[in-house]
Amino acid sequence: MTPVRPNRFNRSVFAKINYDFFTVSAVTAKGHPPLNAPAVKISSVTNSSLEVQPGSLFVPLADRRDGHDYIADAFKRGAVASFIREGHPVIKTLPAVDRIRLIPVQDPLIALGKLAAFHRRRFAPMVIAVTGSNGKTTTKEMLAQIFHAHLGRACIATEKNYNNHIGLPFTLFAIGPETRAAIVEMGMNHAGEISYLSQLALPHVAVISSIGHAHIEFFRSRSGIAAAKAEIIDGMPQGGALYVPKTIAELATVAAAAKRRKILLHKIDASMKNKSALQILSHSAAGFQLGLRGERVLFPYANKAWVSNLALAAAVAGDAGIPTEKIAGAIRRFEPAAGRMQIIKGYFRVIDDGYNANPDSAVASIDSALQIADGRPVVCVFGDFKELGKFSKALHAWTGAEAAKARISAFYGVGSDMRHAVAAFRKIAGKKAPAYLFARDAVGALCEQLRTEPKGAVILVKGSRSMKMEEIVNMLIA
Repeated sequence: MTPVRPNRFNRSVFAKINYDFFTVSAVTAKGHPPLNAPAVKISSVTNSSLEVQPGSLFVPLADRRDGHDYIADAFKRGAVASFIREGHPVIKTLPAVDRIRLIPVQDPLIALGKLAAFHRRRFAPMVIAVTGSNGKTTTKEMLAQIFHAHLGRACIATEKNYNNHIGLPFTLFAIGPETRAAIVEMGMNHAGEISYLSQLALPHVAVISSIGHAHIEFFRSRSGIAAAKAEIIDGMPQGGALYVPKTIAELATVAAAAKRRKILLHKIDASMKNKSALQILSHSAAGFQLGLRGERVLFPYANKAWVSNLALAAAVAGDAGIPTEKIAGAIRRFEPAAGRMQIIKGYFRVIDDGYNANPDSAVASIDSALQIADGRPVVCVFGDFKELGKFSKALHAWTGAEAAKARISAFYGVGSDMRHAVAAFRKIAGKKAPAYLFARDAVGALCEQLRTEPKGAVILVKGSRSMKMEEIVNMLIA
């Protein structure tokens, strides 16, 4: 299992562990186990010297800076061991008392994965892996909250956005003898990344929430994205279960991958025709009335894409044996992650959906905003979508066109690529609705223009993470 190195790392991650120096060395270093290893207990692991506690294992990773430059600082702060890349020149700068506590490895990133895989294999919880172009974090949160309602602390789940080669190992370290279920999120930018993560986690169940255009810059087609998402089954045993929406794009690609690996494919749809699954009974600005095996449930979010995510989570939970009343209760109490369809009421009704974005999720958010608005004007404030490569112009234009077709009252583009969305919106909307384009450093002027929109209008704010759309939200609600 050699990872495709991700192009982004979690800044600082920390986990409690309970190993000795000998075991960590034997699992991660090349050659035979080090019989003369120091008799040292390791009680935690971190990739940040600032997070080091007495008893920590330090993992020096290369990002903007080479983590090896902080090994000395980690030892001063109480680390009892550190990975080090074999032959790294920093070895010569360390005193003898620190050199004996180094664990030479081929690559600290790979060593971290080996240790996490070793830890995962010591225990036998039900592992559920989640990925998707859109909705993977929301689906993960739904699963986590449903399983936690049933299992309490015996359920662990990915925290924050720890879904890559750094974050996933730290999630796996949270598994212990009392853990009955682990819900793990898996993200990717390139082919091969999710395969590596799946082989670390060894999931019994996998969920693909959607296949869209996210990260298409690194793929030739959406079919290529589907094949990369389907890598989530690479670490699963034969007979494992894969859950996808019935209407998922590139279903044939996903189904073929499942067939090759002898994985059971469940196609889920929130349909009135299937009374054993989640059903949409009605909807309004307050959310959705749902039916779940004879029980009526109010899902207090006007977001049809989330209902699709919820149908997947409810199907997984039901098949796992969680009682209907526990699932229904968790649905009623569901709390989304920060920056995802957060509604802030004031002069305007601002929808903060700015944690991240791509064309598919943006268009889905428009549908939700219209439902929430219940006849009020809806204004889109969209920032550039990243990692679209040669498809950027076409997909930004498609987003603007879809907004115009949905009869959005006004469209505000933020950033250079949004000029294509603004042009497409103007072409279709004509004089019926205005469109504006602002540079990212002109958000003050943008907010001044926004304040001319009618009182009570619904302002939908969305954009890629690097666009920092939360700054616009904060200015609007100040």
